[in-house]
Parts: sequence; structure tokens; C-alpha cells
Amino acid sequence: MVANRIWILIGKKVSGEATLQELEELQSLIASSGDSGHTIDELEQTLLTVNIESPHKSDEEIEERWSQFKKKIAPEPEVIPLQRNGKRRFFWLAAASILVLFAITITLVKNNTFKSGLFADNVVKPAESPKKIVLPDGSTVWLNAKSKITLSKKFGVKERGVSLVGEAFFDVVRDAKHPFVVTTASMHLRVLGTRFNVRAFTNEKKSEAALVKGSIEVTLVNNPDKKYILKPSEKITVRNSNLQAATASGALAQNGRIIPIPLIILSNIHYKDQDPLPVEAQWIEKKLAFESETFDDIATRMERFYNVSINFQDESVKSLVLTGVFKDETLNDAMKGLQYASGGQFKYSFERNNQITIYR
Repeated sequence: MVANRIWILIGKKVSGEATLQELEELQSLIASSGDSGHTIDELEQTLLTVNIESPHKSDEEIEERWSQFKKKIAPEPEVIPLQRNGKRRFFWLAAASILVLFAITITLVKNNTFKSGLFADNVVKPAESPKKIVLPDGSTVWLNAKSKITLSKKFGVKERGVSLVGEAFFDVVRDAKHPFVVTTASMHLRVLGTRFNVRAFTNEKKSEAALVKGSIEVTLVNNPDKKYILKPSEKITVRNSNLQAATASGALAQNGRIIPIPLIILSNIHYKDQDPLPVEAQWIEKKLAFESETFDDIATRMERFYNVSINFQDESVKSLVLTGVFKDETLNDAMKGLQYASGGQFKYSFERNNQITIYR
């Protein structure tokens, strides 16, 4: 617990959010932990490596970029019809006018908004490519490939609850009386009206929430009493609970040493040039974008993006920190690009059954 608290305070120090009291607490924890100042400097440098702050974006610039994005992405969304269970609902429907229901049905079919089989038992089924959907409250969700979103059966009664496995970008309609709550395996996110991206794949070591506009209240599943408030252009990265802290597979190798992945990292989202979306959400435009991420994390995303399996023969290659964007590149071109970006620090070979082997 002390180590996790040190990570949180270092993250706040790096991002400039730490108070004087928190800085004093950090010094006290360092002194009591027995770690040398040199070790703490290394940990702080690790966070600086993965937390390259992009220039601050004003609200006006963020809105302008969002307008550009909406003009580029024009396909009609799939509207999600809400289904409720329960006897009271059944009797109410039975008493409703058949003519009214018939008229509504004709309207839905005419407007092509009701997609058969899309939403069964309040679950949006995973797809092979990103899709855009509209929830019953009018909120828009972009759902990434191989992701699943489930609506609460009481969606819209007291709150608008959804659970997510995978990745989604939310553009939430503001409703102060009905908070919008997203639940993943490691986090609960509570908002009123905002735009944000959530990545929570169960096979990844980390989950993250990146805020574009508005505010988010974040609580951890394993520590619900502690709340974190995200402001625009901030993100929170959380170590998934299925990852054991002191294992080599869940650590960053730096200067030949193993540094456990912190429980929480508070950092900033990244914008590139004139892209309307931050790096964290460019998958909506069918891009694979990453900023100062480890090769290990990038490989997991490449497996999904290119439908391949990547194996590392040398564990040290996993800790290489890389930046890049892929869209129309072939898998071979993408691997060449990563190899060049790393300064030639690894080699690779294509095997049978869409397998890639990475080695020194």
C-alpha cells in the first residue's frame, strides 16, 4: 500500500498537481520506505517518459477539433432500442394503443434506426470493426472492435448505467438528474455530460480513461472509498487487478532493473498536429496510434488491429518505448516502422498461422 501511495504522489508531482502537504507526505514516505533518492528519481523519470505533456488545448480549440471530427465521420449511427423486463412494464405495454405502437414501428423501419439483432438482452454485441451507436438517452458511443457494452436493465431510472469490456468513446448527453456511470473490471466512472475514451480490455495489463471535455469522477473497484476527479485533457491509467504486482511480465525493465507497474498514473492526453481527436481516441478513425508506450502494450493492440499473434523471445524488448501512428500500412510496413523507431534494437520474423516472433 505504501508503494502504491508513493506512485500516486509521484504522478501528481510530475503533472504539477501535488499540494505542499502531498509533497511533504511523499518525502516522509520515501524516508520511511528505506529507498534511496536515486531510486525515487528513477521512478519519477519513468513517469516523465510515459507522460509527455502535449500543449494545453483551450475549450474553443477542443470544440473546433470535435466539429472537424464530426464532419469527417458521417455514417448513420445505429440506434439502440431500450428493452425493459418486469410485469409492470408488461401490463403497461399491454394497455398501450396498438395503433400507436404500430405507428412507432413503421417510423423506426422507415428511418432505418432499428437494427435487428443488434441489441438483445441490453447487450451490444462485439463487432469486427468499430461501430457508432446511439443509446436511449441520445448519448453517442463509438465501440471499438471486439468490445462489448451492456446497459443496465434500469437504464435511465435513477442513473444511466453501462458496463464495458473493451474500448469505447462516449459523447454523453448532459442530464444532471440521471448521472451516466461506466463500469469496467477495474474502474467506475461517473459523469453528467462529457466526452471521454475508456480502454478496458481484460487481456491488457492496464486500463485507462482519457477525458476530452467535462469532468469524470473515477473510483477503483478495489478501493471504492478513494475518488479521483479528472479535468479536461487528463487521463488516469490503472493497473488491472488480474496483474500481479511484482512479476516480470507486469513490470518495466529499466537499466537492467525491474520496476513494478504503478497502481495508478495520472497524466495528460496527447494531441498530434491538427488531428481532431487525441491519440487515445484515434482508433475511431481506424488508426492505431500510440505515444510513448512500451512495445509490450503496443504489441497487444497490434494483435487486435492486424489480427495476428506476437511473441517475444527476448523479454527486454518489451520495455522499448515507442511512438507512432498506423492506418493503411501493411503489417510488414508497421513492423519495419517500429524497428526503425527503436533504432534497430529488435528483429522479427513471420511464422505460420499469423504468428510474429520478436527477438534481438
